[in-house]
Amino acid sequence: MTLSEARSAARVSEADARRSARAGAFSMFVDSFDVYLPALVLPAAMAYFMPKGMPAETRATMTTLMFTVGLLGRPIGSVIFGNISDRIGRKRTTLISGWGFTIATLLMGLLPGHAAWGYGAIAVFATLRLISGVFLAGGYAAPMPLALEQAGPERRGWVGGLIGAGAPGSFLVINSLLLVMLNVVPEGSFLSWGWRLPFLLGFLLGLVYLWSYRRVHEDAEVFAQRRAEGGRQPVVELFTTHRKLILSVFLFTCGYWFATQMSVSFLPTLLVQVLGSSANLSTTAELIASVLTIALILVLAKVGQRIGRRRLLMIWSLVMTFVVGGAFTALALARGGGQPAWLTVVIYLVAKVIPSAPLGVILAYLNERFPAGVRASGYGIGYMFGLILPGLYTFELLWLSNLMPYEYTPIVLIVFGGLLMHMAVRRGPETNPVTGPADAGATEAPAALAAEGIAAEGTR
Repeated sequence: MTLSEARSAARVSEADARRSARAGAFSMFVDSFDVYLPALVLPAAMAYFMPKGMPAETRATMTTLMFTVGLLGRPIGSVIFGNISDRIGRKRTTLISGWGFTIATLLMGLLPGHAAWGYGAIAVFATLRLISGVFLAGGYAAPMPLALEQAGPERRGWVGGLIGAGAPGSFLVINSLLLVMLNVVPEGSFLSWGWRLPFLLGFLLGLVYLWSYRRVHEDAEVFAQRRAEGGRQPVVELFTTHRKLILSVFLFTCGYWFATQMSVSFLPTLLVQVLGSSANLSTTAELIASVLTIALILVLAKVGQRIGRRRLLMIWSLVMTFVVGGAFTALALARGGGQPAWLTVVIYLVAKVIPSAPLGVILAYLNERFPAGVRASGYGIGYMFGLILPGLYTFELLWLSNLMPYEYTPIVLIVFGGLLMHMAVRRGPETNPVTGPADAGATEAPAALAAEGIAAEGTR
């Protein structure tokens, strides 16, 4: 069953579809809030968990490691919750995973620091990040596919954009709160309790998310029909019948995340802890970037609906490669000062906004690639397993620093990721039904748009 067939077969009203779209966007918001919270908060609060006198590069490595641990839990969770979502339904899976990451976020906000537990504090924090990452993967495997399944073909690009905008929306809230705390809460108080507030807010958002998702409708008849399409476990079917499809998606997401992680998670650390800028400057730049990213995600989602998602992603992958790589080069050259703050912010915005801008297009594109019986598994696993190698960027940057100055190392990963993403999407199909069949140069059938295309993909 394709996305379009799922929509036409479902007894879902327009109000239900809109509610599901809002829930998908809120799911992305809560997921991004919990995932990127350490990357945005810990650069200013790492002194709470680390001893004084630690070198800047080591502290930056420890900070990014806390982010990496959470990412490594997500591939595990994508297998677990993707399979569960295809077996028991999107809504039930969402509620199970939601309780897991909500409780883990609360526990992280209650941890003591280095003064009380020594390095044990950061070890427990890392463990909770791993557990949270496992449960957060359920937010990709269930509510987002459901929202796109319930959207009509003409609205799917917009729904993807709405969901994608939830990520920078969470950054906007995190950085607004962080900026207020940095300017209002004394440094000593921030390090002892102020940093906890965003985590406690994440816990409350999780509770709101769980309460609101109860009203989302999932049609039992459509779910039964979806499961009737495959008799085996969805994960088994994915890696047998659809093995070439999942490999194609993995290469695409791996390239995207190599190019994007440097901007999304490492850029604040680079600016504050390596290049020596103030936390206030970084946070202000993050606020501006969040607003610009939300607007550009919605614009690109609209453009992708009109010209085709594959075509847009091919163009944007090259923009990411060269423009973002150039922006990181400019930041690296600025180490040591002498450049006005406004110019640093402009370069920072270019490096920050461009990689996240196609997120809404990517969400719709990936879901359209998979048939309904394995959609949650395929989308979740393809998206999350693509994070594994990019998620190890902490160690990759350290290895590259043996060959070049540390501040230049992200450029290598950005260029590699952008080119890999371009190659993968170039070999894939056009999935947007509004623009018609795949381009003549595509090497795969449009998997999610025709059942016969899926069968052909699985048997090649």
